[in-house]
Amino acid sequence: MRVAIAGGGLAGLACAKYLVDAGHQPIIFESRDVLGGLVAAWKDEDGDWYETGLHAFFGAYPNMLQLLKELGIEDHLQWKEHALIFNQPEKPGTYSYFKVPDILAPFHVLVSILRNNDMLTWEQKFRFALGLWPGVVRGQKYVEAMDKYSLLEWLELQGIDKRVNSDIFIAASKALTFINPEDVSATIPLTAINRFLQERYGSKIAFLDGSPNERLCQPMVDYITERGGQVFTENRSKKLSSTPTTASNIS
Repeated sequence: MRVAIAGGGLAGLACAKYLVDAGHQPIIFESRDVLGGLVAAWKDEDGDWYETGLHAFFGAYPNMLQLLKELGIEDHLQWKEHALIFNQPEKPGTYSYFKVPDILAPFHVLVSILRNNDMLTWEQKFRFALGLWPGVVRGQKYVEAMDKYSLLEWLELQGIDKRVNSDIFIAASKALTFINPEDVSATIPLTAINRFLQERYGSKIAFLDGSPNERLCQPMVDYITERGGQVFTENRSKKLSSTPTTASNIS
């Protein structure tokens, strides 16, 4: 079966990959001259790459890691020290480390919070750890119930002050969602945090060893086209039409 996919971001490329695995013929239509969507990158006049943002891969991304393994490119990731590192705006050039010890979850993340003396007071450490504990006990059910709060509102309930929010959680929120803490549902970042708590290496981070175009998107394109799929760039989808008795057409 021929399947049209509008958009050549990671979702579109991954969809095409699994369609060819199932014996179908996907055809990707990407309006821009570059693939990747939110992970797209371009070369400047000097031949240097610039990206749409810093793209991280966490141990808590099982589907993405499985995809890389199936493509045979899991070695394109460079895994870093198991630590979350934040810049301190009031101290230029100074970084605050949440070093995660190699002990069982969820104690590894809780210990990293307790060890940090740069950003959190002991009262904040206790209240933040206490605020995370329902997610450990009740799991995703608790996390989804927090949808009634924005991330900023949830942090305020835990006694986290504005300075910590600006130093840590604005960066974390934008890294996960591209949205400020006051505008994003608490459920979204708490889902990630809960995964970090539940999995021993969930918060361990890796980066690609080159540009996303060359080290991620192109291997996906090669995999798709070698198995009968097609990928077109600078080909905008303008119309989607269908009838009750025929397959959809895209043009």
